[in-house]
Amino acid sequence: MKVKMVCQRDYETSEVELPMSEEALLKIQGSVLDRNTKGYITGDEMKYYNEKGEEIENIFLLNRQLQQ
Repeated sequence: MKVKMVCQRDYETSEVELPMSEEALLKIQGSVLDRNTKGYITGDEMKYYNEKGEEIENIFLLNRQLQQ
């Protein structure tokens, strides 16, 4: 399943294919969100969308469900 990760500060976007390892998902999320300054991730700064453009509430829960 393809998911778009969008940083709400500057709309930097990355597309990922789920399922993937949680570590890889965190690394990609961090690279989208924290490209040069912050050092921490707050959930309200990231939005996730499925292939239909519908918002995904919890990408990590979805990722775990797809791994089963």
